[in-house]
Amino acid sequence: MKIGIAINSFKQEKDFSKREKFCIESLRKCKDKNSKVTLYNVINDKDDINIDGFETLKFKHEKQFPFANKIIDRVSETDNDLIVFINNDIILNSSFFKQLDGSIDVYPASRAHLHSLDSLDEDLKIESYSVHGFDLFAFKNSWWKEKGHLYPDMYLGKPYWDTVYFMVSVLNGNYKILNKQPPVIFHVDHESESCKEEDEFSKYNENIAQTFPGMNKWWQYVQSVLLERSPVNKILWWKPFENELQLEKQILNEN
Repeated sequence: MKIGIAINSFKQEKDFSKREKFCIESLRKCKDKNSKVTLYNVINDKDDINIDGFETLKFKHEKQFPFANKIIDRVSETDNDLIVFINNDIILNSSFFKQLDGSIDVYPASRAHLHSLDSLDEDLKIESYSVHGFDLFAFKNSWWKEKGHLYPDMYLGKPYWDTVYFMVSVLNGNYKILNKQPPVIFHVDHESESCKEEDEFSKYNENIAQTFPGMNKWWQYVQSVLLERSPVNKILWWKPFENELQLEKQILNEN
């Protein structure tokens, strides 16, 4: 199975923050371990950015922030069987590939949150499982070509795009949520300024989320299941319930 993994990085590599460098390093390591992986950086057609080891894909967007679905559309134009979009400050672990199942259409993944990190070779100091958000989506390419139009235009880097896309995935595909053990993606603690700003992009995303069908199911699942998980060694929301898959299907797929 050919796998395309894409980010949307708008910087030259020399200008990356530490966490962005970790993302790139982790993706290169994954590619080294899996010869069927191709890495992509999907960027504005007006930009000239090249990252070593990544193919550059360009698409047109006029606003400051791109629409997440348009990035995925661009990756779907490649000849990969599975297309993966991951936020550009997320560390991908090769355990992700062991989760793949040919019967699954879409994989939304939640991250394990790290206190700090100085090297990918050190032991991970995990603070929590950030079960209420998604930083990676993987799609069977043929499925995205058929169902991608169901994903609304939503601004990447602003609130709610990921939870709305999660609900579209749950309601329309054979899905597998990667928010259990083992975690496949990690994120180093930092302040998220873009998500704090009440600008036109945030308000646009929020308006879609407030009216999107099924979002009440998502919040019910978060409050009644995910945030009730037991901590382990002070890691919050770490241990899934024994019957979590059953609870997940019961709440998210109920009519």
